[in-house]
Amino acid sequence: MGLHVLPNVTLYWSSDPLFCVKEVADVMPVKRFKKILSNLHINDNSKMPKRNEQGFDKLYKVRPLIDSMNDAFQNSASCSSSQSIDECMIKFKGRSTLKQYMPKKPIKRGFKVWARCDSLTGYLYQFEVYTGKKDDTTEVGLGASVVKGLCKKLIEQNAENTHVAFDNFFASCELMQFLFEKNIYSTATVRQDRTDLPELIKSHRKKKNTPKPAALKLAKGQHKWRVNKNVAFFVWMDTKLVYVLSTAYHPRQKKTCKRTQKDGTKSDIACPLGILEYTKRMGGVDRFDQKRGTYPISRRSKRWWMRIFYFLLDAAITNAHILHTHNDRVHNPIGALQFRTDLARNLINNYSSRKRRVSVLPNFATKRPKGPTSRQKSIYGIPDEIRLNDVGSHMPGELPSYRRCRACSSKALGKKSKIECVKCKVPLCIAPCFAQFHT
Repeated sequence: MGLHVLPNVTLYWSSDPLFCVKEVADVMPVKRFKKILSNLHINDNSKMPKRNEQGFDKLYKVRPLIDSMNDAFQNSASCSSSQSIDECMIKFKGRSTLKQYMPKKPIKRGFKVWARCDSLTGYLYQFEVYTGKKDDTTEVGLGASVVKGLCKKLIEQNAENTHVAFDNFFASCELMQFLFEKNIYSTATVRQDRTDLPELIKSHRKKKNTPKPAALKLAKGQHKWRVNKNVAFFVWMDTKLVYVLSTAYHPRQKKTCKRTQKDGTKSDIACPLGILEYTKRMGGVDRFDQKRGTYPISRRSKRWWMRIFYFLLDAAITNAHILHTHNDRVHNPIGALQFRTDLARNLINNYSSRKRRVSVLPNFATKRPKGPTSRQKSIYGIPDEIRLNDVGSHMPGELPSYRRCRACSSKALGKKSKIECVKCKVPLCIAPCFAQFHT
């Protein structure tokens, strides 16, 4: 349903050919689809611990699927040498204690997800749905605890020479040193208010509109640096001061980058290698989010956890397509649209739960007016532009079994016929209903 986006899920079974998707309607009736959707559960709700009990989990309803997805994502692809950690959002405007408000994000309301992705391809290795601050984050901070949790598998697998990039929400000198001791290199921008930064930046923590200290009056392209143990701290002047921590690059390593001047011309300025590499490696989560949002299957639901369920489906399809695209054995990889199309057809595989030939359901039916002329004024569940257009092409055909006549049947009295209109796809009595229906 991510390929054919309709405002209402029942429109996939509509009698109007403008909306009806035959590939969906052929698989099962709309009532069966709704029944499966309403009975869909991932965990046993009767065993869910209460809020004050031991083992309480806010994500209990989807926890088994989250754990299995994380394991599958990490076991299906080799560990990349360049990864990034960032946040992404699952859109949700309903009621839930997990809902976050991010006014500066494109998706302002929804569930926040911490993710670790490959920097080049956007492959999602591990994710964690944010459920609020925990008691064990007070000492190290929320950002550091998130990075340590997402890098736990890397540490267990002893993934040496892996380079992880993240932004200033997570970064601190203590975290960078911890990762370095676990053989994981890291590069990140850093906030000025971190307590463990060198004196070079501490002297700059003054009120706004105060002059900069002499140590930080830099021309464009200049930079200063300090090294503490294995952590290098950069201050580089671009259009404004940029603060970066790194355990992978020496501060003296420099390259040139292009910048546009006020007059529109481009010029080369010196830039520390660590900052250039950070820019290249940081976009992994954004790349995954972009691919996931190309053909999303998410739909509205009153159950909050269904949005997370749809996110997991989209993430699995996105990861599968990335693996297909970067598989050495695949010489001509296909695009995301064709991949999802082939996936849907292979999952259906000519399956149909119907015992008869599919017939579209009446989605355009309106209330019949009261009175003796109600049958003549009713719309019969078929749009007039189909029912009354090109009447000569409406021919009777034989059905394999008796079905209720669309024209003369009612809830109180049902009349059945083996004749149908081959164009309207509705059962009708051959006389007089067939002629009355098309006039």
